[in-house]
Amino acid sequence: MLGQNGTNVDTIMFANVSIDNRKISLVSIPRDLYYQDQKINGVYAKYGMFEFQKEIEDIVGMKIQKYIMVDMYVFADIIDLMGGIDMTLDEDLVDPTYKTCDNGVCSTLYYPAGDYHFSGVQALRVVRSRHTSSDYSRAARQQLVLEAVKSKIAGLQLGDGAKVLAIIKTVLASTQSNITLDEALLYYFRFQSFDLNGGNVISSGNVLDSVQVPVDYTTNRTQEICSEDGACEEGFVIDTLSPRGGDWELIKKFVRYSIEQ
Repeated sequence: MLGQNGTNVDTIMFANVSIDNRKISLVSIPRDLYYQDQKINGVYAKYGMFEFQKEIEDIVGMKIQKYIMVDMYVFADIIDLMGGIDMTLDEDLVDPTYKTCDNGVCSTLYYPAGDYHFSGVQALRVVRSRHTSSDYSRAARQQLVLEAVKSKIAGLQLGDGAKVLAIIKTVLASTQSNITLDEALLYYFRFQSFDLNGGNVISSGNVLDSVQVPVDYTTNRTQEICSEDGACEEGFVIDTLSPRGGDWELIKKFVRYSIEQ
């Protein structure tokens, strides 16, 4: 499940549906993960969905059968179509760099910890803000929003069939996906009562290290870079994430553990 902003993919989640355990597990993958000499969030823009999907399969160690990529602003429209979502923020969300305007009153993003009924625009703020938190915190909030979406959809009654159909049609018409309308309806009726196993975020708190990688273009970071012959000079670098010790099996193990717990 992907969130697109412009040409890049900013949100990456791997979802596993276990029929036997009646459980849907979500694992967030950081966009700055550095794989095969590039950050993974730029692969889609360069090579398309097929190559991007193949790369994620290599990283998580599992076959991906279905995908859906949602533009961030379409995401807000979908939530409004549902009538908003109810969710709880466990901690304050403060971002002085994020400008907001509600009912003619403009300020900066501030949602104290507590219970909320969010509109599409408000939910979009929650899933996008990261300047005063981290990408990992943002990934965890994104999973909370998806859980709220699932709860709202699951709460619709049989008499809301027309609304369910309208939501699904809007989603599929406004996103890039290999899920058909018939499949989406089947998933809705079959999986809406499944438990959601969220909160699984691949991060530097479990299996990743922050790594600065030298590049041949200008960035806002520099460091001393030494060649094999011992010659050193100041060069440009980018901040990336890699598995500890370069062991990519760590990520595969984390994904499997997240699904099995």
